[in-house]
Amino acid sequence: MIVHLNAAGQLFLAEQNDFKRLHCAFPRLKKAPDLRGQLGDFVELEGTEAAWISLDWMRRQAVEPRAAWLFELDRMIDWAKTRGWVSPDDQRVKAHVIWHDADPQLPR
Repeated sequence: MIVHLNAAGQLFLAEQNDFKRLHCAFPRLKKAPDLRGQLGDFVELEGTEAAWISLDWMRRQAVEPRAAWLFELDRMIDWAKTRGWVSPDDQRVKAHVIWHDADPQLPR
């Protein structure tokens, strides 16, 4: 899964059925204060290398069949817990950040 922020400031979850990897892809040209404002409460940057993603936001991105997707997401989060990548309150998951120059398109 990839948490994308495009140049228009739209945050979306791409490759939603890839439960084997997770990262954030953000535009390199965004200034940190602008970027933080666009990420809202959904993603919190930790320096420039990592981000904490809201699990509530991720669950709201569920695709059909919803129950099966949520089950797979929970399995992915359970594995991330074994690596220390889930916040102590179980509200966020940690992912690395990739900075890009191209602007990804929103999924159709």
